[in-house]
Amino acid sequence: YQAAERVATYAVLGGVPGYLERFDPRQSLSENIRQHLFQPIGMFRSEPTVQISDLVREPRHYEAVLRAIADGHHAVSEIAKNTGITSSNLSAYLKSLIELGMIERRIPATVPIAQRKRSKRGRYHLRDAYLRFYFRFIEPNLEMIEFGQANLLWERIGEQFRAFIGATVWEELCREWTLLQANQGKLPFAVELVGSHWAADAQIDVIAINWREKALLLGECKWGGEAIGRSVIRQLIEKSKLVAPAPDWQIHYAFFARAGFTSDAQSEAAAVNALLVDLPRLDQDLRQALIAK
Repeated sequence: YQAAERVATYAVLGGVPGYLERFDPRQSLSENIRQHLFQPIGMFRSEPTVQISDLVREPRHYEAVLRAIADGHHAVSEIAKNTGITSSNLSAYLKSLIELGMIERRIPATVPIAQRKRSKRGRYHLRDAYLRFYFRFIEPNLEMIEFGQANLLWERIGEQFRAFIGATVWEELCREWTLLQANQGKLPFAVELVGSHWAADAQIDVIAINWREKALLLGECKWGGEAIGRSVIRQLIEKSKLVAPAPDWQIHYAFFARAGFTSDAQSEAAAVNALLVDLPRLDQDLRQALIAK
């Protein structure tokens, strides 16, 4: 597989060897998904429900929570509304799912360290790639799968799947790359934390921060098929005013693009010494780090 298809495969299966062994590398990802995942019986069909049933009582409530999170409901209030589970009862389910390693609670990287544990800005995300794919695309479409409509289902979710990759694993890989660069001392400052930022007025895909040095790196991730243009560079620079904890902070920028950057974008980025990371570079750096382990 080329780099883009490897990222897409990772978005579906994660790095689980037992899952990857089922895929035929001679077939495209879409062919493997239709042949192995969009089937009414088999390991990929039963694994999520069996796994949950083996680990918890009242699996239907846990499945409802996982389904809600996979569908983009990350705040406690959103999950409660989507599932019909009261917030007081929901906290117990969320705690259990965290302990089981199925979900994680994320806090904006811009929340000061001393405030992170008690922050009410937490958002819940699925940790397991296949559970995320299963509850997003398979579980809601089981009727189509039962009727053998794998090809039609793939046609229907195609555009959603591309957006899914960009909003999940692509952003995660960009944060992983940022952490790798930080650990290798290749960023403009020592990094205390890598994450993301969300608030009513701004959302930032990648954040690297050092509170003592008052230094911040903001990153924008794009998985689209077209090169990033100048407007994307300018928009992130404008957002920095909403994200920086104070006016005296150093601000740095990074842009991650599957399809690269236009010449105008490169000129705009050069003016602020921004990092430009395309898919080949990110892929090479992460693969080299993996081999080095």
